[in-house]
Amino acid sequence: MGSLLNFLELVALVTWLGAILFFSSVAAPTIFRALEPAEAGKAVRAMFPRYYLIGIACGLVLTAVQIGRGLLWYWGGMIRPALALFALLTLVNLYARQVLMPAINRAREAGPSDKVRFDRLHRRSVALNIVVLLAGLLYLVWMAARGY
Repeated sequence: MGSLLNFLELVALVTWLGAILFFSSVAAPTIFRALEPAEAGKAVRAMFPRYYLIGIACGLVLTAVQIGRGLLWYWGGMIRPALALFALLTLVNLYARQVLMPAINRAREAGPSDKVRFDRLHRRSVALNIVVLLAGLLYLVWMAARGY
């Protein structure tokens, strides 16, 4: 059972990190270079719901792995902190998908009159993505240090 939990943890973590890195460094910049700004915005907006669903699904798997470890073996070591981390990161993605993204879309649709609000919400979205990415990378480094 331990090997299965380790496998699920690694697959979920690298899938989540890979999605963040691919979207932010390849997909979005390429779309904005290839299309006119309005069309690029529409294309990227269409991707966001699935992007955040990937994060939510991976976060749920990672949370479940920690719960499984706690139930099967013990609740010591990094189990509780990892459980809290992945539950929080999952909630961040849920917030971004269900609250922040619709607010950004409304600000964008309002046009130039709501640009200040759009920019503020967009910065928050970018900051949350950076937090999730850095937390995931730090956890991956910790995984490597513990031996797998």
